Amino acid sequence: MNSLPLQNGSENNASSSIGDVPVTRALSNIKTDLFQGPYQGLGDRHYILAAQSNGIDCFALHDPQCLAPILDHYCRAKYPDDDRRAAISMWSQWYFGIFLSPMLVMAAAGEVVLPFQPGFVSLKTDDNQCPTGFDIRDWQLSEMKDQSVAPDPWTHLESLIDGHLEPMVASLAASSKVSPKVFWSNIGVVVSYVEKHVLKNTRISLAPLISDAKRPDGNRNPMANPYSTKQSEDGSPSRRVCCLRYLLTSVDICPTCPLAKL
Repeated sequence: MNSLPLQNGSENNASSSIGDVPVTRALSNIKTDLFQGPYQGLGDRHYILAAQSNGIDCFALHDPQCLAPILDHYCRAKYPDDDRRAAISMWSQWYFGIFLSPMLVMAAAGEVVLPFQPGFVSLKTDDNQCPTGFDIRDWQLSEMKDQSVAPDPWTHLESLIDGHLEPMVASLAASSKVSPKVFWSNIGVVVSYVEKHVLKNTRISLAPLISDAKRPDGNRNPMANPYSTKQSEDGSPSRRVCCLRYLLTSVDICPTCPLAKL
């Protein structure tokens, strides 16, 4: 991946495209241009910064010793009398729900490979340690729009999936004793929503991420089929894996809860 931090005002410069050579632009400019029209407002909780964020580096969250205290504080503040596992699943839904949609739009509609590595994206939380947004370091990124063949989604999003989602799920599972399947299902639901209801006329489809039973390397795809083929009488879908929300006494049961459809 040829991605370099912005230096010497390079955010206003872009290299020209020759044939299949990608255009290089600042992420701040890409985001500004992209989040208009059908995507307007979607990136309001993602802030592009030229300097280092004072938030929590998302890569630090891959370590349960960093993540667990955040989750403990959230559980005590929000759901002191409820099942800790369900509270942590709810935290993850806030995290992935806010985090993923704009990232997937920038990657798929903007056709850029986002460099998920330490220092790139940082978490912002409220006083209860509930996720509220993300700071993203401004980088020079290569746009693939002028390439004759659309990028494969698995290859295009490898940095996101392998570099952040996989270790984040492992850290959440280690910090909560909740099955990784629950967190991957929470991710799959967001990916499914973005693919079906958010992305408009993009060359890169996210469908393989939720329809392929296996990843290109032959390993099982944990995001596959987040919804069951069975539907309730009103035609609404059911999640394949329960998110445990029904265990939170102060929260309404999820409308896609598989237990509610039994």
